[in-house]
Amino acid sequence: MEIGQLRAFVTVAEEGNVGRAATRLHLTPSPVSRSIRALEHELGVELFARGHHSLTLTEAGRAALPRIEAALRSLEEARFAARQAAGHVAPLRLGSTHFAPPHVVDRVVDRVVATITAFPTGAPGQTPTSDVPDAPSGGLAELVHGPSSELLPTLARGELDLALVHLPVDDPSLDVLPLVTYRFRVAMRADDELAARTCLYLADLRDREILLTPTRLQPIAMRRLQDRLEQAGHAHVVTMREQDLLLLATTIRRSRQLTLTGSANSGPAGRVFADPAFALVPLAPGEIDFQLGLVWSRATAARDPRITAAVDHLRAAFPSR
Repeated sequence: MEIGQLRAFVTVAEEGNVGRAATRLHLTPSPVSRSIRALEHELGVELFARGHHSLTLTEAGRAALPRIEAALRSLEEARFAARQAAGHVAPLRLGSTHFAPPHVVDRVVDRVVATITAFPTGAPGQTPTSDVPDAPSGGLAELVHGPSSELLPTLARGELDLALVHLPVDDPSLDVLPLVTYRFRVAMRADDELAARTCLYLADLRDREILLTPTRLQPIAMRRLQDRLEQAGHAHVVTMREQDLLLLATTIRRSRQLTLTGSANSGPAGRVFADPAFALVPLAPGEIDFQLGLVWSRATAARDPRITAAVDHLRAAFPSR
């Protein structure tokens, strides 16, 4: 029984399709199919019921899956322990969109560092630190800030291990853990007729011009935002050419235009409206919500058990997502 056969079995079980599994394994479908057949021959049972375009686990396959997954995890943990003992384990690399609320970023960094510190195979005496390029082997080497549009390809290429980005994410090779959902605020001049309201609905903004930052920095999330505005009947949406928050604030201050942003303590996009010249009025719950989540490459996590451990730690730390 070969490790490649076990990996092929688990991947096909997850995808339900040999072609998609082959893509994830960076193989063609033929060797994946051969691995499955060889494993079935070795075990003396059929692991999959084969349909026209899909495969589903048989009862034998369902019984074998959790045990084979556990065996692969044990092998990766053994490999990791041996490499770490020899000083060959690279520090984890974490990316974060610079539009994420700072308190959320700090909480994620703290949990990732705590996970690395407590990791069972950690070398005695290691003290991982964040934002330090020469952190000890196995620690958190650095926190890289950037727009989601830059972080996601870097993650997919294996140049980052984890990334905090705005959702949704449409890359099937990446796994996602939603962490927090937060409401938009409508930013306007302090003397605007809407400034005295305690809450706003999209219908209240229908006759107003809404100024938005460029979509290219967080394309999927921003397209989703624009689609929601269009569905609500907002024809007056203007997109800026450049991501210039000071220009955005200045334009809002000198016009009747509105924009959507986070709270004043949610990061740079909200802080530019902390001046008393502006008012920030929350949208009603459910009108437009933004989600922030942790994203990682499935392939990278299969090689490094610290990633799965960090994800599990964060899943417990953000139970109300």
